[in-house]
Amino acid sequence: MNKEPIRNFSNLLENPKDFDVKIKVGETPNIKEFKAHSIVLSARSDYFKTALSSQWARIEDGIIIFDKPNISPKVFEILINYIYTGTFSNNNEVDLFDIFIAADEIVLIEITQQVKKRLRNEANGYLKQAIFNSEPSMSTLYLAFSNDLE
Repeated sequence: MNKEPIRNFSNLLENPKDFDVKIKVGETPNIKEFKAHSIVLSARSDYFKTALSSQWARIEDGIIIFDKPNISPKVFEILINYIYTGTFSNNNEVDLFDIFIAADEIVLIEITQQVKKRLRNEANGYLKQAIFNSEPSMSTLYLAFSNDLE
């Protein structure tokens, strides 16, 4: 997929002119409000396509109000940046499991796949370290089965 047009949407996120959605994420005292565009959210996520439809949306003063208390502001910031830019960036600031759970709920399949791959690589690295720091026979066993881990 050509991501150049998607990257241009980052301007909309940084300067949310003409936004029509306010998304409140997190729980007290850690709540943050994001201003977004329903057309971008709906185009990038089937979850938002349904959640922001006229059947489900809560509208106040012409703005869709959407609450997601079960997703932390840091996690949602990663997800909304991905939605607007097509780029997934974490820099180990947020737990990958939290990102995976939220991305799965919001049906951001590319992020869930990337997180699964990172988790698998991390687990594989920890396993290698644990095995090679133990008895030599464990190292041999690991090497024998390493193709199944990758």
